[in-house]
This record gives sequence, structure tokens and C-alpha cells, in this order.
Amino acid sequence: MNKTTFLLLVAIFIGSVQVSAQNKIRFRDLTFDQAMKEAAKTHKIIFVDVQNNSISSMAQRVEDSVFVMPGIVEYFNKHVIPIRINMSTEEGKKFIPRLAMLMYPVYVFHDQRGDQLSFINAAQILKDPKSLMVTAQSSVATAHQKEVNTREIVFDRKSKWNALLAKAKKENKLIFIDAYTTWCRPCIQMAKDVFTLDKVADFYNKNFINVSMDMEKGEGPELGKKYEVEAYPAFLFINGDGELVHRDGGFMEAPSFIQVGESAIRKTGK
Repeated sequence: MNKTTFLLLVAIFIGSVQVSAQNKIRFRDLTFDQAMKEAAKTHKIIFVDVQNNSISSMAQRVEDSVFVMPGIVEYFNKHVIPIRINMSTEEGKKFIPRLAMLMYPVYVFHDQRGDQLSFINAAQILKDPKSLMVTAQSSVATAHQKEVNTREIVFDRKSKWNALLAKAKKENKLIFIDAYTTWCRPCIQMAKDVFTLDKVADFYNKNFINVSMDMEKGEGPELGKKYEVEAYPAFLFINGDGELVHRDGGFMEAPSFIQVGESAIRKTGK
């Protein structure tokens, strides 16, 4: 083999390696904080491959068969900052609150503020590779929606219960209680993804005295027992006399959550 042929083969090899690297999701060597800063600058979302020390066999299959699909690669390179976090490291320990009670290994999408948007696991992706694209597109849409929203439900976190009742009677409004616990994943989702939407905030701030109450602290346990709260989040609508007018609960999207408030108002005869 002459020198010219050898150099040509080397060039072909290097080129094939470069093409191969381009035709797969490119994970970045960034911490989560660094990824958030870049996401804020580029208006992208963050995709986190949350793993332990060793990659699972299913995750490896996702790497080899799904993270190389042209449509997925193109979309991720345009809209997403992919990073990996090893939960056995110090960076992983710092990341635990960002998981919001979610078990790993898992793939999680976050917005530029670090709020969780959605998640998917390797088994789901292998069963339906399109589900990764659907989840990514939904996450991008949600992040853009949150980015343009500037208002949120204003909760009274200081007043005692008797003072809230007196205020409700004086203003002729219902008290809306977001009854939550710190370990409740749907509670966290409601607080980050629904209470922060302009249309939700405008409706609840106008019509109710809003209270967010930890059912395991302060007056929470007593009120939880009084109003028979057994699952979280629970949404209670109470009049100035302390009477339960309406109740609902669980994670729900903005339109349904507004309908819950409208149902409570109708029960007052307004």
C-alpha cells in the first residue's frame, strides 16, 4: 500500500467517524446548572439521561437503535440540550430535587429554569420509538408556553385559618385550599406547571382567596382531618362559615382546573 492510498483510507475512516457522530443525539459534557444557562440563552430545553454507574441493557438498545434515527437526531440537535447525570456522583446528589420524586433510570425533559416538563423511560421508547419524539415536542411546546407566562396564583401563606375565614366572609369569596404534601409528585407538578399559567392565575386570583397548605405541618393536619382529606393534591373550596362547598383533586390540565373553580362558584349561586 503506497502512502497516497494509506492517507486516503485514513481520510475515509475519519470522515465516516465524523458522520457517525453527527448522526446520533450528541450528549454534552455539562452540569445541570451549565445546561440551564445555555438553555436560557438558546431557548432550548434540557434532556437528561438519568442513570447509575452502569447503563442498562434497555438503555443501550435505545442508544444504538433510537438515538440514531434521523428525524429524532435532527429535532434534538435543533431544540434540545442533551446531558447525562450519574446519580452516584456528587452532581447526581445535587440533581435529586429536580427529579421531583421520580424513580430512575429515566429520561427527563426540563425547561431553562430547571422545572421538569415530562419524562419517559427506555422500555416505553423501545416499545414505541415515536413516543420519544412526541414527548420531546410536547416538552418544547410546554416550555415555550411557560416562557411567555408571567403570572401565577398568589397564595396567602401567612394568615391563620380564622383570619382567612373572616376575610372570605368580608369579601364574599370562597377560600381555595391547595392541600398538598412535600412528597406528592402531582402536587409538585400542579405548582410548577399549572398554577404558573396566566389564564389559571387570572381566574383564581380574581375569584378566590388562595391558600397553599402543607397537610403535614401547622394547621394542615387539623384541617385535613376536618375536611376528610385522604389524597393529594386535594382542592377544597370553603365559604366564610367554614363550610365545604366543593372539592376535587389530582393532577389536571389548566382547562379542567379552571372548570373545577367554575363549579365551585356555581354552587354558591353566583
